[in-house]
Amino acid sequence: MKIKIATLSNFEGEILESSKSSVVKFANDGCHLCVNLKPICERLAEDLKDKYKFYDVDTFEEEKLTEIFSDDGVPTIYVFHNGDATEIPYPDSPDEKSGYSEQYLREYLESF
Repeated sequence: MKIKIATLSNFEGEILESSKSSVVKFANDGCHLCVNLKPICERLAEDLKDKYKFYDVDTFEEEKLTEIFSDDGVPTIYVFHNGDATEIPYPDSPDEKSGYSEQYLREYLESF
């Protein structure tokens, strides 16, 4: 499943005002963890498409959104539900290749 691109212009209408929960990953192509996390998120987007919409924010392109949500670095992932943002905590023992392991994200999202 293709992950949509979140921008400042579509963020409020498609994510904040949506009745369906959204997973939003703040990342950029200059970050090796972010690049390695991409296929993990694509698999999760396909497997969890009935529960969530998935979005990517390019932190180089969307500086305003990055300032608001991801000033501590990338990758950063949020779940938006009924207008509320919940950051998925960075793992205590991060995956060496992607930061967040697929199992960690899957368990978090399935229990959210």
